[in-house]
Amino acid sequence: MTMGKRLRRAISALLLAVMLVPWTGLPANAASVDDFTDVSGGDWYYDAVKYAVDRNLFDGTSATTFSPNDVMTRGMFIKVLGRYAGVDEASWRAATVTGSGVNIRRGPGTSYNTVASVSRGAAVTLTGKSGDWYKVRYGSVEGYMSEQYVQPQYHGFSDVDYGQYYAGYAIWAYQYGIVTGDGSADRFSPDGVVTREQVCALLNRYATVMGLSISKTESAVTFPDDSSISSWAKADVAVMQQAGVVKGYGESGRFEPAGSATRAEVATMFQRFESAAGAGQSTPPSPSTSPSPSPSPSAPPSKDPDAFGVVDAPVAFASDKVQLRSRTIRVGIYVETGGTHTSADKVTLTNETGTGFEYGTMSGRVFSSAGSLGAGPITVTASGGTLSVCNAAGEVVYTSSSAFAIHAVGADKPLTRVAAKDESYCYYGDFEFRPAYGKPSNVAMVNYVGLEDYVKGVMPWEFGTWWPSEVMKAAAIACRSFVMSYDWNTYSSYGFDLLNGINAQTYHGRGTSGRDSDYTVPDAAVDATENVFLTYNGSVCIACYSACNGGQVLSAKEGFGVPYPYLLAKDDPYEQAIVQDIGGASTYNYMTRISHRVGLSAWGAYAMDKYYHKDYQTILGFYFPGTSLQYGA
Repeated sequence: MTMGKRLRRAISALLLAVMLVPWTGLPANAASVDDFTDVSGGDWYYDAVKYAVDRNLFDGTSATTFSPNDVMTRGMFIKVLGRYAGVDEASWRAATVTGSGVNIRRGPGTSYNTVASVSRGAAVTLTGKSGDWYKVRYGSVEGYMSEQYVQPQYHGFSDVDYGQYYAGYAIWAYQYGIVTGDGSADRFSPDGVVTREQVCALLNRYATVMGLSISKTESAVTFPDDSSISSWAKADVAVMQQAGVVKGYGESGRFEPAGSATRAEVATMFQRFESAAGAGQSTPPSPSTSPSPSPSPSAPPSKDPDAFGVVDAPVAFASDKVQLRSRTIRVGIYVETGGTHTSADKVTLTNETGTGFEYGTMSGRVFSSAGSLGAGPITVTASGGTLSVCNAAGEVVYTSSSAFAIHAVGADKPLTRVAAKDESYCYYGDFEFRPAYGKPSNVAMVNYVGLEDYVKGVMPWEFGTWWPSEVMKAAAIACRSFVMSYDWNTYSSYGFDLLNGINAQTYHGRGTSGRDSDYTVPDAAVDATENVFLTYNGSVCIACYSACNGGQVLSAKEGFGVPYPYLLAKDDPYEQAIVQDIGGASTYNYMTRISHRVGLSAWGAYAMDKYYHKDYQTILGFYFPGTSLQYGA
């Protein structure tokens, strides 16, 4: 998979601890520090407040007060950090209209008057949310749109209110891994209080993302209450202490890591941080940038591979076969579970290569026909828990109040185009439908697809279509092994094995075109490694992968909190050698922040193949030491 959070959830419910916090009250602008009646020239924090106001980092708590001794919330702090970075916060609340002729209404419901009608693909800015309705701004028009026709461009925390002053900044920080949640990966807790150790962690993460070099101006010290500093924050506190950003309190010299950070203290920390990191700030690359940009290196890295001191230990094939659970994968495409909602109001199926469709049931993982549905296209809808299938003329040709399956008829592996929720992708295999869990007027759909076709439907979306052949072979084995090592019990109660995205691997079948010629390179890698799995002690490995690792592979224990003997920490000199090819330090640091860094590095594997001519067995051996290759039984 490409992104870090995805694998953390797949492997373990134990997520990395988070490290931030908060403060309250809507701010007000002030033109100068001298506008504040509670800040005077004799105060120890006067210069810092002046710096913060001049830099437009802080607003006042009113037009005449700064409230220097008030504590800061997470929402307030992230706004200051975002302003420091020069973030255009409104752009992070951007969304796209996904329906045609969608109405903007005066209020959150169809009973309100329409104030404008917006075409598909129009850009809107989210300014709030009320139930199932987004409050949006479209040009000079402001009103409400149903959430089913609005797609936010960037994912954020579930408790971030788009109408609040911190919203865009929190989404920005989430996208770059600066803020990861306050004990839950899904929650920001904007009103929680930010502590001194958390400020250190946030500033240090920000510096890492930005590729900033923090100067050391102070000798390292051990605070009297060093044992009270959280383990996750010790390194961050040490960096900020040696940079002169934080100091101990008074004669005691205590750091007070869990102490609330006041507005005056945070202003002081930012002033010192700018001195340590340099004033020339620039925002990271847009998250719309692909995590795997196409490189165009002018020449191979200068380092000779022998200089790395890496001893090749290619994975070898074992003589026996590994037992598989099934060669048919049940992928949840449009579903609703207790924590994931992707179900659709309708799903339309078109047989691209066959003569029509049949309906029936899935006997285990095998389709059993009960009758013909004709040539199609056909549309599946739900109402009150009853599913209806309509033909091209809109006539109801089949109904069911329970799960049923649809099979595309054709002599040679027919391809079905599936259109729902303004998406259109082509898939092989059969489809099972049922009323969506918790939403009986929505349709849930599961794709039953063969293992090799599933891997072919993952590869273009996780590794692209143009990478060198050996890294693509290694990737194909990793993708195939991952699905077989995934805990299929996670979603078994909902009738499928894994989702088609965030919690597993991105899967879009044959993509939007359905043309096999579009996927020649990844298909060839899948075919060349057909039925080959990465194993350890006779069991299929959890073959983790991500975009890059920052030159240092993390162990599974470090990344997920769960040890695996073949997911070990090590230096990755191959990836280190091509930082400029990846896009330079800024892009590289951003990609590292959003990667879990455990297992195979896509870019490290790219370098091993492209520049150092390593085959796929050597690539897998480097990233998964002690493993073997086995054919599936």
